[in-house]
Amino acid sequence: MIKTKNKVVKRSDFLAKTSFGAFSLLGVEKLLGGEDRSKKRIKPKRLQPGDTVAFSAPAGILYERSDFDKMERVMDEFGLNVRFGEYVRERYGYFSGTDLQRAMDLNWFFVDASVDAIVAVRGGWGASRILPHLNFSSIQTHPKILCGFSDITTLHLAILKECGLVTFHGPNGASEWSELTKHYFKKVLMDGENAKFISSGRVKTLVPGIAEGELIGGNLTVLTTSLGTGYQPDTEGCILFMEDIGEPVYKIDRMLTHLKMAGVLDGIKGFVFGDCTDCPMPRVDHFTLEEIIKQHIEPLEIPAVMGVSISHGDDNFTIPIGVASRLDAGSGDITLLESAVTDQI
Repeated sequence: MIKTKNKVVKRSDFLAKTSFGAFSLLGVEKLLGGEDRSKKRIKPKRLQPGDTVAFSAPAGILYERSDFDKMERVMDEFGLNVRFGEYVRERYGYFSGTDLQRAMDLNWFFVDASVDAIVAVRGGWGASRILPHLNFSSIQTHPKILCGFSDITTLHLAILKECGLVTFHGPNGASEWSELTKHYFKKVLMDGENAKFISSGRVKTLVPGIAEGELIGGNLTVLTTSLGTGYQPDTEGCILFMEDIGEPVYKIDRMLTHLKMAGVLDGIKGFVFGDCTDCPMPRVDHFTLEEIIKQHIEPLEIPAVMGVSISHGDDNFTIPIGVASRLDAGSGDITLLESAVTDQI
């Protein structure tokens, strides 16, 4: 049994121990040549038993003590130690701490040599508000695993754009951690395998075929809000994946239309829609979700599927963002063409 660590990191310690001297918490440290640098992918170090996973709350509040207990229990199953951010249990309106506090936890965990990976406790809303306080330069020079989904899509897109760092659309700390979820978390982040993702449910082939390209995507609503910002992803040549929760079909239609008009669908090689969890059923005389997706994707004539285990449901793949992969739209399987992590940092 590996002893769980619940070390608290104070802001004063953070400012004293950081090696960046005039490190600014009050503004984004933009990288010169960011556009070119974003094309060069940096892989984080592979997790190993005995490593420490830090849980941060960059977005919404997590209320239940049982959720924190679950994080410790699940990480213990992997042989991993646990740390919690200083502000992970704070309350500031509907956020877990102020924007600056939530950013400080994340910034510190990236530079803290005793932390090996970072997992968001939940999504919700709020990650966009901490972007002006993130030090992308230090994130790039201290690459680590960052895992989470839903609102954490904001961090994935921003870090990919600014740093070129591969991050992971996977379980949050408060997720259900089903056997499938745990299986792929270990396979991708600890075993470093070129994983083949096989969904737990029924996958629907929308357009058959095989596509290869980098995996880029996340939550559809959050992806749409990135349009027109400096963090809008470059999707040219990629396999675009997305999922959402609680949205009626007409809103999915509106967002896909927005992505299309913004050029995000231009030049993509493949398309994956996971699931729309808890989304209301449309009226019988309205379009279904499948019909709407087909209307937008079939004209692109690219391999496309829906029903993959990328969602707000119990089963959730750990999908590396920015890693070359192959989509077989006939079977619905996604295969990594390279490891998403490295042993050499």
